[in-house]
Amino acid sequence: MEDFSKYNGKDSILRQMQLRLLDILIEIDKICRNHDIKYWIDFGSLLGAVRHSGFIPWDDDLDIAMPKEDFERFKKIAPQEFPDNLFLQTPETDPSFQMPILKVRDNNSLFITRHEDFTKEYNKGLYIDIFIVTKYPNVNKKTRKFLLGWISKVNWFMGTKHNVTLKNHLAAISFPAIKYSCLFVWKLLCLKPKKQLGYDVKRYCPYSCAYPKEWIYPLSEVTFEQHRFFAPHQPDLYLNSIYPNFMQLPPEEKRVTHIIHVEMH
Repeated sequence: MEDFSKYNGKDSILRQMQLRLLDILIEIDKICRNHDIKYWIDFGSLLGAVRHSGFIPWDDDLDIAMPKEDFERFKKIAPQEFPDNLFLQTPETDPSFQMPILKVRDNNSLFITRHEDFTKEYNKGLYIDIFIVTKYPNVNKKTRKFLLGWISKVNWFMGTKHNVTLKNHLAAISFPAIKYSCLFVWKLLCLKPKKQLGYDVKRYCPYSCAYPKEWIYPLSEVTFEQHRFFAPHQPDLYLNSIYPNFMQLPPEEKRVTHIIHVEMH
């Protein structure tokens, strides 16, 4: 078996980060269980749970998903029950933060990635990403990927800082029109019966995926870093739709982190 300690060995900064993120997830899980709020670990974090029973050894973030109606309850309840070191970051709670991903931040840390905008004073602590899940219409995969891919790309572009180049300047001019055209078509498609689940098109999601409700509900549980957290009902089917051959390890050159600078207090 491969020795992964070169990535997140016991005394490494990456392992300290992972354990801090685990503490945040434990707090989120406690609130959700106490108030019957649905969530599940998602994307690379779910892959880590299934393949490694915890973090992917070189991973430095943590992802969860939450149905839209459950998040509406979570955003009212969680800030009242979080310990002082945690902060639910949305465009409403942190107006200078306009990235299209909702986050729970650790106030006692500083985590810098290549997308940070230092002209704005939003909270830059370690974070867990929250992806909002909604119902999707049954449309073919090619159409869905085209529309949602463009919407997601524009959301990400407009919410992050970029170098001043001619290419980026032209994108800033043209992207909003592309986004609203795609949104208009998507809203028309949403008049059809909604029988699948996917991610809120108003936010950013790295995968324009849709999946049957039966893959998610009823929720199951998985072991993640010796704790039990909620997961999709059929995690293997779900993961394989995003990461084909997900049990196979990527080559070493693709085992990368987001870290540029980190401080923890």
